[in-house]
Amino acid sequence: MVFFKSSQSCYPVSKGNSYTIELGTVVMERKIERRRTVRIKRSALLKDNLQDIDRPTIKFAETTDELEQTFSLAYKEYSKSGYIPEPKPSKLLFSIYNMHPETVVFIAKSYLTVISTLTQIFDSELFGLPMDVIYREELDALRSKKRKVAELSALVTPKETRWKNIFMHLCQVMYQYTFYKGIDDLCITVNPKHVRFYKTIFLFEDLGPERHYPRVDAPAVALRLKMDTVEKKLKDTYNALDFECNLYTYFHKIAGKEKSEGNSTALTKEKPLDIEAARYFLSKEDVLKGISSAQREYFKSVYRGQLIAN
Repeated sequence: MVFFKSSQSCYPVSKGNSYTIELGTVVMERKIERRRTVRIKRSALLKDNLQDIDRPTIKFAETTDELEQTFSLAYKEYSKSGYIPEPKPSKLLFSIYNMHPETVVFIAKSYLTVISTLTQIFDSELFGLPMDVIYREELDALRSKKRKVAELSALVTPKETRWKNIFMHLCQVMYQYTFYKGIDDLCITVNPKHVRFYKTIFLFEDLGPERHYPRVDAPAVALRLKMDTVEKKLKDTYNALDFECNLYTYFHKIAGKEKSEGNSTALTKEKPLDIEAARYFLSKEDVLKGISSAQREYFKSVYRGQLIAN
């Protein structure tokens, strides 16, 4: 493992307190490594359990049916967790960002049924990101450095299908797509109880402190994954581990970004919703209500005047 690949990781360079400090650091790193390995093995995180899934498929949600299933699944699971402060008559969870042509909704299906999903939203000057509501200062600090930012949202897998680990296949595809889009920072807000998992397993780093997130009426912590260093971090952290625990192999050898670069046309999604699908969901909830005049003009252009009247 990377923590022990050189003698400097094990022995002090000077006498006295430095030995105690460095030894304590090594012990802590070994504990983190052991917890990481045990957690992956216990959850069988990288093991396929797809035997009961009928014709499993990973794809972009494109049709009205796929999107409605996805928004319904997200609403149902968020409700179970107490993350819907005000119930919606439509029982669908979607937002203005789902109307944006660059937003990608990844889904896993068992034949015709959506069983897992995550949404990737790309930063823009006109719309920003959902987490700007409470982490604008932190995101602006990244933007000021000309870094391209994206946010992960609506990560949903029902309890009854989590053990199948199909969500990891969604992560594989999302990981490739993130590189394809040239993203520098992949950001996410998570409940504080999930922070250790994202930092220990997926190697996310702190972005912003714990704050109350009105959208879900719950505490949240902002994390980011630096895409320009993640490959090296994954390799340093996982490459010496057994195959069943090796996320570096999982993301870069089994379905690595080099494949997406060689087949980028297969990943392209950048188009708006079908106009009838957009109208259908707006009839369920008008997420365009109250948008700025500039945003209004943008959507008029994207949907060629068919979605928003003059």
